[in-house]
Parts: sequence; C-alpha cells; structure tokens
Amino acid sequence: MKSVTFNIPDDRGKLYEVIKYPAGEIQVRLTLTGIMACDRKEEYVITANPIPDIIELAQLKDALDGLRHWHHRVLELMYLPYARADRRFANGDSRGLMVFADFINSFNFDLVYTFDVHSRESELLIRNLVNIDPTHHYDQFTPIIKELGAPDLCLIAPDKGAMARYDLSAYGLPIVLGGKTRNPKTGALSGFIIEPEIRKFKKGLMVDDICDGGGTFIGLAETIHKLNPGIELSLYVSHGIFSKGLTELFKHFKKVYESDYSFRNGYPNEEKQ
Repeated sequence: MKSVTFNIPDDRGKLYEVIKYPAGEIQVRLTLTGIMACDRKEEYVITANPIPDIIELAQLKDALDGLRHWHHRVLELMYLPYARADRRFANGDSRGLMVFADFINSFNFDLVYTFDVHSRESELLIRNLVNIDPTHHYDQFTPIIKELGAPDLCLIAPDKGAMARYDLSAYGLPIVLGGKTRNPKTGALSGFIIEPEIRKFKKGLMVDDICDGGGTFIGLAETIHKLNPGIELSLYVSHGIFSKGLTELFKHFKKVYESDYSFRNGYPNEEKQ
C-alpha cells in the first residue's frame, strides 16, 4: 500500500500550513507540496512527537480526508500523552487519559500506534491502539547489554510496574527489584528500597519507560550506591523528557540511553549518550 506521512510539527510550513486568526482559532491548509505528496497514495500516516495540539491534529486529518477516500488512515503517537493520568489520584481530579482517548476515538483512525505505553488502560480506552513493546517487537536492550558487557551486569527494575512491563528475564541476566513511596496527590517521593542482591554486581542497567525530572532514578541510584559504592550504573528509558536536564542524572549514571521514539524537541543543551 502506497503511503504518505505528515509529521507534526516538522512538516508545518512544508506539507501543510497552520493559519491563525486574530481571535485565536486556527485552520489547517495543505500546501501544494502536501497535496502533490498525496497523489496516488492509498494510506496516510500522521506522526506526532512531541505532544501535538489536538486541534491541529484534528484539522490536519480533516484536510487529508477532504482530498479523497483513503483505504487506510494511521496515527503514530509514540509517546502517548496523558497515559500517566489513568485514574483519579485525589478527589476532584480529572481522568486525563479517558478525556484524551475520547478525542482520539472521535477521529476514527484505522490504526493508532504507540511505543511502550505507560498504562495498559490505554489499550482498553483507545480503539485500534497498537502498543509496540520494546522487549518483544523492537529490541532496544540487546545492543546496550552487549555494549555494557554481560559479566557482572544486572538489570534493575525501579519498581513493580517496571518489572511487570518488561520481559527482562528474556536476556538471561539477574534482575534486581527496587521500589519507592510516592504521595498520590502531590507526586512527591519519600523513600527508596532495593533488594540486597545489588551488592553482588559491578554493573547495573536500570530500565523504565519514562524519565521526566529523573527523581525516581536519582533517588534509587543513591540508595544503590549506599549498599554498593563501586557499582557502575546506566539508565535506559523509552521516553526521555528530561525536564530538569541531564546534569544530575550523570552524577549517578555513567550512561543514559533513550529509544528512537523519544522526544525530539525540548532537550537541554547537554550531551546525551
């Protein structure tokens, strides 16, 4: 099937324009280049990274749908917005994931792809959602493990959620489980634990889906280094937001890895591995 891809925001001003009116409304218009790119195509893919403006996404889809009948319409949201807001954490909270899912479902995409989604509730709420699991469909870890060197290396799941999310046993390495205490209302972290087996290893690769400010990983790394001062830690995340930069992370981790599906904009001016 012949396909054309529109990237939000990279193709803004190239394949499509966003016209903003004085009152604040926007309109999306395909450029001549964008219209020509659709010629003789049977499928379109809209891919958005980072989080798209939901109205821009809706109007881009409508502009494409206005050209012709398409056999297949695909949305790629490799970082699925609002997946961390999958429930009411406190009285008076909204359910962000459900609200977002309602929007996406109203667009009637034939397929919606995401990568390593934070909450599996997303698969129940968003129609036609396909979650790409890094340990099954897109192997991110094998080259990293090879680079770090398997002897004396363990894999570290920061909490039970990470342990359940990944099939870490597939790599034939010891797995060490960590944990944390988080205030569900404020999100504040108050304590970290790690299994005592961490003392046995010279290297550890911590694996999780999202690094936002990095507080979980830094706090757990500090706990690990108290038990095993000489261990060399590295970090893998599927989605690197790095909202507080990388400086503090590199005080505790020799290397920080992120997937190909991570955020492309908003990085601090610091070098990543």
